[in-house]
Amino acid sequence: LKSHHNKKEGIMLINSASHYFEEFFKSLTAATATCNEAVESVVAHLLENSKAGKKVIVIGNGGSAAIAIHALLDYAHAGGLKTIDFMSPAMLTCMANDYGYENVFARPVKLFAKEDDVLFAISSSGKSPNILKACEAARFGECYIVTFSGFSSDNPLRKLGDVNFYVPSNHYGFVEIAHQALVHCILDIFVERTKQKKC
Repeated sequence: LKSHHNKKEGIMLINSASHYFEEFFKSLTAATATCNEAVESVVAHLLENSKAGKKVIVIGNGGSAAIAIHALLDYAHAGGLKTIDFMSPAMLTCMANDYGYENVFARPVKLFAKEDDVLFAISSSGKSPNILKACEAARFGECYIVTFSGFSSDNPLRKLGDVNFYVPSNHYGFVEIAHQALVHCILDIFVERTKQKKC
């Protein structure tokens, strides 16, 4: 079994399932070791601004797009939050055709995002131009930005959020699974805090 990336050749050999999960848990532990304060900050923002009807926007490419779409459903269904989907085929192809693929998320952010809406920007590399441009548009619109990245520790996305989650791994699978776990962690804590407030 081969992974997608390593630091030099882009390939890391995995000897067995136990080796795979051993390496994954190293990455996950490193990514989450100091994340309590960051998660609490995001949850607090969601709790405060959901009352005002603020939206959650989640964007990503490829595997990160799958995480984003899953998050939009869960945050709406389980969390009761307003979400908006910028990744429908009609939206994506319209924006790509009219504004170029680098603006497929930035343009909808400019059109639909409001102050204090939450943007989750997910990119394994932290270098995707369309994700970076969306963050710039969201910053201009005074949104609350949460980034999820991996690979290089100095990737540009990691510098653009109000809160920045980083997975120290060059393995696509490890980064994507850790991002999925972090997104779920935020939601699950938000749901629990919402229940506590109602008691």
